[in-house]
Amino acid sequence: MPKPSVLIITNRGDHTADWLVLELERRQAQFTRLNTEDFPARAHVSWHLPHTPRLTLADRVIDLSSLSGVWFRRPVAPRFSSELSPDRAEWVAKESQEVLEGLWRTLDVPWVNHPDANRRASSKIEQLHRARRFGFRTPETLVTNSPEELQAFVAARPSICKPLRSGRVIVDGREKLFFTSLLTPDVLAKSPTIGPEPFFIQEQVAKRYDLRVTVIGTDLFAVAIDSQTCAEAQVDWRRGPTASLRHQPTDLPAEVADMCLGITASYGLNFGAIDLALTPDGSYVFFELNANGQWAWLEQATGLPLRSRLADLLEGRSKGVE
Repeated sequence: MPKPSVLIITNRGDHTADWLVLELERRQAQFTRLNTEDFPARAHVSWHLPHTPRLTLADRVIDLSSLSGVWFRRPVAPRFSSELSPDRAEWVAKESQEVLEGLWRTLDVPWVNHPDANRRASSKIEQLHRARRFGFRTPETLVTNSPEELQAFVAARPSICKPLRSGRVIVDGREKLFFTSLLTPDVLAKSPTIGPEPFFIQEQVAKRYDLRVTVIGTDLFAVAIDSQTCAEAQVDWRRGPTASLRHQPTDLPAEVADMCLGITASYGLNFGAIDLALTPDGSYVFFELNANGQWAWLEQATGLPLRSRLADLLEGRSKGVE
């Protein structure tokens, strides 16, 4: 009987995966790292019904029936020979992706997180709707492609704008990051003509500080980020000098902690990175949940045992969502 092992699904450049690998190596745990750009050129999959599916990396064959857990971290698109014609390359890419997605759906093991659960949790609009059902306070929010509605909303209150799906935008052939940004009537007046695309606008929330809440299985870790002491970080703490901002582990009120655990579990997630803020009047405001958010810097800044808890979950030593 093979010893249970952990499967890490990611890419070669994922340093957060490197950070967890160090912990698994320290424990002398069994694990396999699949960098998905290696499929199908360097990695081989065999799904032979009714036999056990196998994954082969170099000369190592991994029995996928012996997994204790899967960490679906940061996979990238399959890669293959550049000698293929564009049409054939597109077909091979789609077929390869379909193989991997089908294989993941046949692995009946704990996932952090299953890609289908990640997709369910990916909509900021649906998250806000669900968060209110769980009892969170949320910012007043407008999603519209009407210039008139947009201008009226911004004229009535301090407002911010953020991306709905991806914060990475290609401008003049170069990739840029779209951070949460202030939006004022003056900014709108100086902008080019607003196009037909939808905008995601929220009231600007006054903060004492930002909070990053990391949920791992049934465990929760909250860190206060002292964003309001730095002008660049006040609207979006990621724009500031993150490493120099004070990070402090903190306890949430029991009802807020329960809401964080509840909304994460409601999507079938074993991991969630939740962004909150504490307001001057002592309210906790929900901004969003990232099903695959970064976390390693929090452990490095505070000493919280995040990778240890994650390794426990993947090795079956601690409980995840049912």
